[in-house]
Amino acid sequence: MAAATIKDIRELPEILTMKQVQEFLGLSKPKTYELAHIADFPVIRFGRVLRVSRESLLSWLDKQTEHTRWHWFRFV
Repeated sequence: MAAATIKDIRELPEILTMKQVQEFLGLSKPKTYELAHIADFPVIRFGRVLRVSRESLLSWLDKQTEHTRWHWFRFV
């Protein structure tokens, strides 16, 4: 049976596992964990266990989109 994938923001739980972040963003497992080690990524650490708040993830994505858009206009 195929693994379930998250296709809609409304399907996301309040607190996501890294696997759920991976599925939602469509990234590989190594790339997802690389992202978790970026300084401004909103990861919550419980020892070696990593979780991400849904609201923090969505806010972080919005900020990344704004940053990318600003750089694009700056160099056009």
